[in-house]
Amino acid sequence: MIFDVLYGITGLPLFQSRFFAASAAVVLAFIGGMLLFPPYIRLLRRFHFSSELDTAKRQPVMPAGIFFMLLLIPIVLLTSRFNVYVTSALIVYFCYSLIGAVDDIAKIYNKRRLIRKEISLKDYQYKTDGISASLRLGLYLLIATITAIVCYCLIPEINRVVTVPFWGSYEGVELPVYVFIPLMSLVIAILANGVNFTDGFDTLATVPLLTNFVFIALIGYVSSRPDWSRYFIIPQIQGINEIIPFVGAVLGVLLAFLWFNSPPSDIIMGDSGSIGLGGLLGILFVFTKSEFYMPIVAFVFLVEFASSFIQIFYYKMTKKRIFLMAPIHHHFEIHLKRKGVFNRKGDVISKITWRFHILSIFLLVVGLVLYMKVR
Repeated sequence: MIFDVLYGITGLPLFQSRFFAASAAVVLAFIGGMLLFPPYIRLLRRFHFSSELDTAKRQPVMPAGIFFMLLLIPIVLLTSRFNVYVTSALIVYFCYSLIGAVDDIAKIYNKRRLIRKEISLKDYQYKTDGISASLRLGLYLLIATITAIVCYCLIPEINRVVTVPFWGSYEGVELPVYVFIPLMSLVIAILANGVNFTDGFDTLATVPLLTNFVFIALIGYVSSRPDWSRYFIIPQIQGINEIIPFVGAVLGVLLAFLWFNSPPSDIIMGDSGSIGLGGLLGILFVFTKSEFYMPIVAFVFLVEFASSFIQIFYYKMTKKRIFLMAPIHHHFEIHLKRKGVFNRKGDVISKITWRFHILSIFLLVVGLVLYMKVR
């Protein structure tokens, strides 16, 4: 909005560029995060908003409140119009963050009950997940399905067409509605779950989130332009350019969060942060018609979700475990400890985290090469 005013005053085409607006959103959100995270962390610590029993750790959870505010300010200032893409993405992010916030509050409440000796350690361990896994999964799927149906009915561009790797067609591939709606729902729900499962070590989820949102920003920009969409043989998506400043704001917030989440972390993402961002990422994959690129670019999140799902299903069927522990980053942690290569726990975690980061960056490049059909 502010760029529209500046364009009216100066007439400079720069202020009509979505790429410039996205860059400004990154800077504004990052500076806002650097200014607001320290007092927010102190506030959370003051009220003991941590689900950890170990007081030495004391990393506060529930950054979703500051996330939402830091996202909303650049979006309001820099988005030309609040179109259906921006509005839908904000609603999805809010709904999934709310589920995570309730989960975080339940964990904090149970921790305080344990400290007051109102419940036993055994009862606390039983309730340590806050909301039960089955209820949480049901809520994920319910919100994802409602979102998929509403978006399909209200957004003309959500027309059952998706882009598929190695498919050289301007039109993409049109799916039957009975396949398309469940696909949309699964992409959103799986990523909400996958990001949540990945958030086990400091920065482990943050860097893959950054690479995924960079992918969304780039393909959103390309698919919004008729000339570029023709050149790269992808469907043009009307109005998708308005999500680019939105994604820029997400990148700025994540960079600021990474500053304070780097080990040893001052704040952790918690369920409110990870579930909300996962749901947001899922709906943006749907909006950009890139659902079939999600297994490539978001492979880290997908494998974290799959390892947990397979472990639970296999254990219920056989009473045996495939992985040493799920999600899979804990499997690697135990495996490396048993090898005895590293002397300290922090060395093991650092090695796993950096390997996941490198894999995420590599898969971003692979995803872009396949999407852009570089030739």
